[in-house]
Amino acid sequence: METSDLVAAGWNSHQIRSAVDCCLRRLRRGRYVVTRACDNPSHAFVKAIAGAEKTALPHETAGMLKRGEDLRILVRSFVPDLPHDAVFSHRSALLVHGLPVPYVDKGEVYVEVASPRSSVRQRDLVVRRRALQPDTVEIVEGIPVTTVVQTLLDVARDCPLAFAVAVADAAVHLGRVTLEEFRAHQAAHPVRTRQSRITAVLENIDGRRETVAESICAVRFVEYSIPGFEPQLVVCDADGRFLARSDFGNEAVKVIAEFDGAGKYYIDDGDPHRAFERERKREYALRNEGWMVFRIRWADLFSADLFLRIKEAVRIRETEIAARDRLAGPMQGAQ
Repeated sequence: METSDLVAAGWNSHQIRSAVDCCLRRLRRGRYVVTRACDNPSHAFVKAIAGAEKTALPHETAGMLKRGEDLRILVRSFVPDLPHDAVFSHRSALLVHGLPVPYVDKGEVYVEVASPRSSVRQRDLVVRRRALQPDTVEIVEGIPVTTVVQTLLDVARDCPLAFAVAVADAAVHLGRVTLEEFRAHQAAHPVRTRQSRITAVLENIDGRRETVAESICAVRFVEYSIPGFEPQLVVCDADGRFLARSDFGNEAVKVIAEFDGAGKYYIDDGDPHRAFERERKREYALRNEGWMVFRIRWADLFSADLFLRIKEAVRIRETEIAARDRLAGPMQGAQ
C-alpha cells in the first residue's frame, strides 16, 4: 500500500502515523503493509483491506521465517518501482520464479536487482552492475527478472556454496532446469571473477536431494571431508526386506544421517504421536541391523559439532572394518 492510497482515502499524516503503531507497518519510504484488522474506527479503510479475500496478512513473528516473509513482502513492494533498465536478480529472482530461498540471515532483508548502468547499495535495495543479454532476462507475470538459469549462475557466483547448491538442487529436482543446461549456460556466459565458486556449485549439484536442508547437509559433508554419504539411500535388512529410505547413508560403514524437519512427525491425519512412534520403531529396526543413526536439526547445519561427531563415527567404523578384514585374512588362509 502506498501513501497516495491512504491520502486518496482521506487520511492525513497523523492518521497514518497512528496506524503504523497499530495495523500498518512501514516498509520503506511511501510504502506500507497491512498487518492486521484492528477495531479502531478511524482505521476502517485498512480494516476493510485486511479483511479482503485476496489479502494475505503477515503471520510470522520472529527469526528466519519472519525475515523470509519480510523479504517476500519487500520484493513485492518494489515491483512498480524497479529502477529503469533493471531486473530482479539473485534472491529476489528466486522468489519471482517460485524457487526456495534457503535462508535469510540477519541484516539481509533487501531487494536485489541487476542493471547494466550502475551499482547501488541502500538499506533495502542492492543494485549490481551486470550486463543483461536477451537470453538472460525474461518477463514473469509482468515482472522483469533474470531467467531461472541465469539466476542460478548469479547465485553461484555471489552467494555461499551451501546456499547456491541448495538453490540449484531445488531447480533441478523440480525440473525447472537440467544440470546440462546450467553447464551450457555458464559456458556461454563466462564471468571475469569468482569462476571457482561457480565450478564448486556445479560439482556439488544433485537433483536427488528433496529439501534445501538436505542440500546444505550434503555441502557440509564436503566441507568437513566426510566421505561416502549418498542421498535417499534405501536400507534393507539381512533378508532383503525394506527398512527405510534415509536422507543420507554411508552403506560401507552403516551410518545414517536423518534431517529432523519441523513437520517430521506429522502425517495425513495430523497425529504427531503416531508418526513419532512409527519413526521410533523404524530407527530401532535400523539400529538392530547395525546402523548408527544421527539426527540433524536445522541449527546443526550451521555448527561444526554434529558433523565432527559423524566424521569420527565414520573413522572409527572404517578402522573396525579394516581390523576385521585383517583378522579374517589369515583365518581364511588357514582353512
